[in-house]
Amino acid sequence: MVLKSCKKIFGKGLQLGLAALLVGALVPMAHATEQAAPAAQAAPADATAVAPAEAAPAVEEAPVEAGSAAIGRLLFTGEQAFASGAPPCMSCHSAGVGALGGGTLGPNLTKTYADPSKNPLINAAWINNPGTPVMGPVFSNRNVSDDEAANLRAFFAEQSKGEVAPSKSGAFTIISLGGFIGILILFNIIWSGRYRNRNKGTAHDALWRNYGGKGGR
Repeated sequence: MVLKSCKKIFGKGLQLGLAALLVGALVPMAHATEQAAPAAQAAPADATAVAPAEAAPAVEEAPVEAGSAAIGRLLFTGEQAFASGAPPCMSCHSAGVGALGGGTLGPNLTKTYADPSKNPLINAAWINNPGTPVMGPVFSNRNVSDDEAANLRAFFAEQSKGEVAPSKSGAFTIISLGGFIGILILFNIIWSGRYRNRNKGTAHDALWRNYGGKGGR
């Protein structure tokens, strides 16, 4: 009897001990779960975790032009002639190249490629259009080819990355005025020499001989 009682007591004690161990293991796990839940709910509010991915916009790369920028530059400045014999763009426009900067009849084309309203106009159809006020009468008879227009597009694409160069019309005016004065001086020297040779002496001597040596009387 005593042995049976001891077995019963021992069995109940073992069951109680296992139950206590199980409860002791479950209570910390529940507490840890309760602490982790608020942290998980607060995590999306932290903008630093998601801001970089959302804030980085997709960068659109500029289209690569099929033409040659180097050839386009030569066509613009006139160092390479258009196949049709059309005048170079630089005769009326400027684009930050050339010693004197180019002409002033037309607008500066440095930023034309970067301007959405003007970029589509850089093509052979527009350049050769007889309806354009200034270019029409010229290029409708001497057309620019599609390949030449593509080279010009590539050139303007490169130029649009820089700043607009200041106008050099003042320097052109000074050089022109200096050249005009130099030509006048040169003609004066040549003409004076021819006049002296023709009259075989100074202008005063020629006048003296023309009036019979009477000093104009």
